[in-house]
Amino acid sequence: MNKEDLKTLFLILLVCISIFLTKKLWIKIPSEMIPVFKIKEGIGSSYLFSDMLIPDKILLNFSDKNHTLLYSDEKYGLWPGGKMILKKALSEKNYKVSHMKKEEFLKYQNNKSINFYFAEEMNTYILAKALDVKEPNNITERISKVNNIYIYLEKGNPFIIFCNDDTYLKISDLNIQTRALREILSGIEAEEEYTRYYSIRDTLGSNNDIYIPFEMANEIPSVFVQNEIRIDNRDEIRMIAEKFFNKNIDYLREIVENNGSTIYIYNQKVLKIHKNGLLEYFSPLDEPVTERNLYISLNTAADFISSHSGPPREMYLDKIEEIRSDNNLGYKFTFKYRIRGIPLILGSDEVEDFIQIEVFNKYVKVYKRFVRKDMHVPIYKEAIEQENMLSAFEVIDMNFDLLEERYVEDMGITEDVRIEDLNEKIMESIEDISLAYFDPCKKESNEKLIGVWAINIKGRIYVFDVYTGKLIYEKGKV
Repeated sequence: MNKEDLKTLFLILLVCISIFLTKKLWIKIPSEMIPVFKIKEGIGSSYLFSDMLIPDKILLNFSDKNHTLLYSDEKYGLWPGGKMILKKALSEKNYKVSHMKKEEFLKYQNNKSINFYFAEEMNTYILAKALDVKEPNNITERISKVNNIYIYLEKGNPFIIFCNDDTYLKISDLNIQTRALREILSGIEAEEEYTRYYSIRDTLGSNNDIYIPFEMANEIPSVFVQNEIRIDNRDEIRMIAEKFFNKNIDYLREIVENNGSTIYIYNQKVLKIHKNGLLEYFSPLDEPVTERNLYISLNTAADFISSHSGPPREMYLDKIEEIRSDNNLGYKFTFKYRIRGIPLILGSDEVEDFIQIEVFNKYVKVYKRFVRKDMHVPIYKEAIEQENMLSAFEVIDMNFDLLEERYVEDMGITEDVRIEDLNEKIMESIEDISLAYFDPCKKESNEKLIGVWAINIKGRIYVFDVYTGKLIYEKGKV
């Protein structure tokens, strides 16, 4: 056998060995890969999925009568630390469970602790999966939904309380570390640069545990915004269309309407970009969807937003609704976002909300997006009027006659009621009070946002100017 024959034989042996090893490797891999591909839970979107399930507000309890409320966690990073603790708690095999009454829970607010409030009650199992818990324990069965998670931070034996309405589930005997969160809270308390919040129950004696400030310690920054989509930039509009359909513009049908809106069509899928900057996308379902799956639908929404337009900074899930379309079962998700750590309220009559997406498991049927971007306009100190912000308590006091009138109207009260009893009922009926920015949506660019207090009473939203106390927007009962 000559030298060339030996080389050929050697190469054949190498190929055979490679095939053998590859085959062995392939035999080992599927047991780990098959479940991932089978359930199709939004591969590649895990970061966005977990990131959009973030608290709406964070209540920090330093001690008795010393509390503050945060609308954003960007500055302190409390939620990442909270997520680590929750992940541990929802995966622990050994722990102690006990139910407690509301009175006992309220007493714990006087200890060093933290409350993570969610805008929408959150499915506990989905929260666990979003935290990358492989096998959630039966806490997810004992309390299937939560709207508040309390973490006790005093030194000693830490515990967690999962809350939903009047259900309080205490989880103790956990192997969790709370030192990092406790030190962050201690640092915030030492700075003393926060606005103090007090519960309505403690200050006014009403049966309401919402926290409000009586005096503001900080001012709200002046912010100017512009439309995310520049409707007058044809190249930009076409790039958006190409990204949505994953096709070159030459393959899309383009229709420019007389009102300035532009429509793109590919097969039965439609993308419409309105003159006011609203983007709407419609797509038929590829197959019937007779069973809804919240986890798959959330992952689909996360993947779609991430790959098509990207999430706005500080976007969060605000509402989950079950929907039906031609006997297909799905979900409608509404997302909101913050600007400079403060929630945004939309004042447009033409746009329902900032981001809405209708999902039927792995299919997106409708996607609507109207986002305004911070222009980061520099504001010079000499140009700022020296006004003091009104507290939520002051705004309520200034407008109580209006609140009383609307309450009587909404509740259909016709008989005479003692004014003291009526006042008590109104205070008990306050469902939410939030500091926010109001966007009038009058300009495509250079729109100044208005600092406001947004008050929700029995589903009616009142928006008051944070400096004048005047009502600037109102949305009827929903």
